[in-house]
Amino acid sequence: MTSTTTGTVPDPATAHLRPLPPTAIAPVRLAGIGHYFPGAPVTNAHFEQIEALGIDDAWIRENTGIVSRHWPADEKERAVEMAAKAVDQALEAAGLGPDDIDLVIGTTSTTRPRTNPSSATNNYMDISLPLQKQVGLRHATCFDVTSVACAGFMYGTATAAAMLPALGMRNALVVCAENPRPILNFDYRYSALFGAGAAAAVWSAETEERGLLDVALHADGSYFDAFDIDDNDKMLMRGREVGAVGPKLLSHVGREILERNGLTVDDIDWFVPHQGNLNMINQVCATLAIPREKLLTNIQERGNTSSVSIPSCLSENIRAGKIRSGDLVATIGIGRGFSWGAMLLRIP
Repeated sequence: MTSTTTGTVPDPATAHLRPLPPTAIAPVRLAGIGHYFPGAPVTNAHFEQIEALGIDDAWIRENTGIVSRHWPADEKERAVEMAAKAVDQALEAAGLGPDDIDLVIGTTSTTRPRTNPSSATNNYMDISLPLQKQVGLRHATCFDVTSVACAGFMYGTATAAAMLPALGMRNALVVCAENPRPILNFDYRYSALFGAGAAAAVWSAETEERGLLDVALHADGSYFDAFDIDDNDKMLMRGREVGAVGPKLLSHVGREILERNGLTVDDIDWFVPHQGNLNMINQVCATLAIPREKLLTNIQERGNTSSVSIPSCLSENIRAGKIRSGDLVATIGIGRGFSWGAMLLRIP
């Protein structure tokens, strides 16, 4: 068994994990990526007005790192409507049209039947099928990856990378969309964490270069109730459990994906972690000795956008010219379950 801790005593959170076998990913590359955030920024002042929370701007910044987040202005804009705008941007970046897409994998953790439906015209919770109709992805096979929450982009990408060559498909869209406000319980301070948005990535098998170099995925159902739904269909998060275990799992898988590819932190151009809480991100970076100049975040302005956080941070920094062609990027993320993982990709 490989070492799973920074010290000599195995940590109970990771000591049982077996080393994953080497991946055999057929060549796929990130052909295009896009993102969308709705409405004007909602600042921390919004939560200062909720007397029961007893928090202010300084408390939110100190405990989460968040300055603002985005929420849709009304119910006409939901997960699918936001996703459609991210898809348009991703397709344009890839130089493709809707008819070029063979596979759509949607993922979201915040839609609910009736209480928070995925679109203005859909009472169910899926996003890929109503998105197919809205965007005109008429040749695509569509389904959703559910239950892994914030890890949805990595699980969706691994699924797409496996299906593209296996089924002779050319291009896949992995689409993440979150609309948390309707299911937030404003009696709890963690309601200040979550923001809405969407992101979409086009993965193409029409390449001989391996842009997606490695994916490592883990799950431990011992913690399935750390994220849950209460009797009023509102989000329930056991923050202490997440804070105690999450950094250990993220550090473990970050170290794992580097070591099994013969890399060190020095070889990575950019680290893009799940934007769950800035304090958790800083803890993981300290454990892995990731320098501040290699770390990319958008949680300060976007909040915790669950499955959207990693692809939106990638998209924002690619479009800003910070992430460039040829750069080596490592991502790490954790979601419900816990489900967690890491990806290693080369930007084409």
